[in-house]
Amino acid sequence: MKLFPAAFVLALASIAPAHAQTDLTIAATGQVSVPPDEASAALTVQAQQPTAAKAQAEVNTAMAKALALARAVPGVKIVTGGYSSYTVTPDNNAPKQFAAQQTLQLSIKAPAGAPPDAFSNLLGTLQQDGLLLNSLTGDLSDAGQRQAQQAAITDALAQIQAQASSIAASLHEQVGTIKSLNVNAASNTGPRPMMMAMAMRDSAPAPQSAPDNVQITASVTADIALNRAP
Repeated sequence: MKLFPAAFVLALASIAPAHAQTDLTIAATGQVSVPPDEASAALTVQAQQPTAAKAQAEVNTAMAKALALARAVPGVKIVTGGYSSYTVTPDNNAPKQFAAQQTLQLSIKAPAGAPPDAFSNLLGTLQQDGLLLNSLTGDLSDAGQRQAQQAAITDALAQIQAQASSIAASLHEQVGTIKSLNVNAASNTGPRPMMMAMAMRDSAPAPQSAPDNVQITASVTADIALNRAP
């Protein structure tokens, strides 16, 4: 039998294949439910007249008044939208009419989703002036969205850590380094509807609001190395 020097045996041992590392891929979805912190109203100014000029002039006058009322309420953000005009042909052989319209978006900070009375009263006044209230919704501001997304990501990461520890223990291994991490955070649903209403020209109470919470989710996928337990 041929004998090998001890140094040669040690060299062979040093190049022997190591224990194969286990790569673990885990996906989790974190979720948080938070009340909206902003109220947003979408309105439309519209008019119909025998001539395009008269219809557009009526819309322009109504919009100017609406903007003045909105600017008088502290904290209201104002965005005017698309402006359009078109012809209207009645079915009863009546003279052709011309219609014009423009949209208006108003928003304001609303702790717990409840807008201040001044904002609700503004919407009531605009409805009484003939504006169409298309929607009144509760949503998250940019800062609130970022904060909620971070909370959802933290929830997903906690789930991944718990799952990785449980799986590693079952395999008699230890959780090693995270080799890759993929995060996708998004709002689970759109703005929370508060109410919808048609235009009102007579005196009426201001619109009321009771929005639901906004659901924010974050999908996280992690590739984790599991090492042999000592």
